[in-house]
Amino acid sequence: MTAETCMAANTAALRSPLWPASWSLDSFSIVSEMDEYYPPDKVTKYPLRYLRYWFLRHLLEAHAQKLGRPIEVLEVGVDRGQMRAFMGAAREATLPDGIARWDAVDIAADREHLLQKGYTDYLVFNVEGETRFPSDKRYDAIIFLHLLEHLHDPEACLKSFLPVLKPEGIIAGGSPTMPKFVADMGYAKRLSRKARPFGHVSVLSPERIERFASSQNLVVQFLSGSFFARSSGSWIENYSAWIRVNVAFGSLFPSLGGELYFSLSR
Repeated sequence: MTAETCMAANTAALRSPLWPASWSLDSFSIVSEMDEYYPPDKVTKYPLRYLRYWFLRHLLEAHAQKLGRPIEVLEVGVDRGQMRAFMGAAREATLPDGIARWDAVDIAADREHLLQKGYTDYLVFNVEGETRFPSDKRYDAIIFLHLLEHLHDPEACLKSFLPVLKPEGIIAGGSPTMPKFVADMGYAKRLSRKARPFGHVSVLSPERIERFASSQNLVVQFLSGSFFARSSGSWIENYSAWIRVNVAFGSLFPSLGGELYFSLSR
């Protein structure tokens, strides 16, 4: 391969859908409508704390595009419905484009609030106390957004939902991360001992996600870190270059990227 061919191949890879720094930032326009979730005086154009929703939105939209039809989504651990709100149309309680169904799972949530925000159903399930999610429905995408780090056995939680994943479905999620060697040095145990109720007790490194995928015959479709430095609410978050530089760093160094986002397929 010549130097010119190699450069062209690298350039094509950087522009591919799997290079998050090139993804559209248009969905950040909804940030100003989410003041019920974050203080309006802290709102900037491209807040890095919203990267968690941005990554998942792109992964869901890419999956719907791949299947060529609206998808059915199951969100595990919904909190107040922030992820659903970031997808748009939540104020009208209608489903966004490309979504045929969006069910919510949690141990304790406000059912009426979630239904008003456009969720199609709410199901009560203890993700740490039960081994199989009891549902006769099947989903194209099951998402776990900033939930797994709160569980003592995140792998068991993921496994409990595999029976309701469609053959072409994906498991997508995100959590704080760090290099495996740091977690192995005892950080995870210290974290668990000091955790407050429903605090962070597990560390999800890229190696841990890959190991789980391999054990369940899943393919890692996407794996990326998200940022190297956050400055929530500051002026620098009004510039798209700041968010793109952070995302590029996370893509190159997933375990150093603050938070880890992934998509696994059968």
